[in-house]
Amino acid sequence: MAAFNRGSLDVPANFLTPRTTFSLNSRSYESILGGSPDDPLIRLLARGAAGYRTAAKALQYALQGPRVVLESLTEPDDSGVRTAAFRVEGQLRDADEPFVAGATLRLGCAEGELRSVDVQCAEGDLARVAASRRA
Repeated sequence: MAAFNRGSLDVPANFLTPRTTFSLNSRSYESILGGSPDDPLIRLLARGAAGYRTAAKALQYALQGPRVVLESLTEPDDSGVRTAAFRVEGQLRDADEPFVAGATLRLGCAEGELRSVDVQCAEGDLARVAASRRA
């Protein structure tokens, strides 16, 4: 989060692997990109560090001065899942108005690696970010 708040798209080495999957409101990034999870190009863009950078860059473009604030992080449950609550703040590019939205991350870990990241947030907040990106 500190790197994102500095405007960087860097992630720690080996934190995200090519097997790390992402989803937004339970929709896989592969389906959001309009492809099959079996398509190697779609997998390359939607998973691991590239998947993170794809999503982070979209948010950085939609919001001026985006900032992410961690509000809480649970210990892993029996299945290895941690839940994090966070807040996204910034200025919408299209409306020149403040944007503040809460979201939840479900981080699935197994065998020492981050396997999945599921972001849950309000559809209305996603619509505002998408509109700002199109402006």
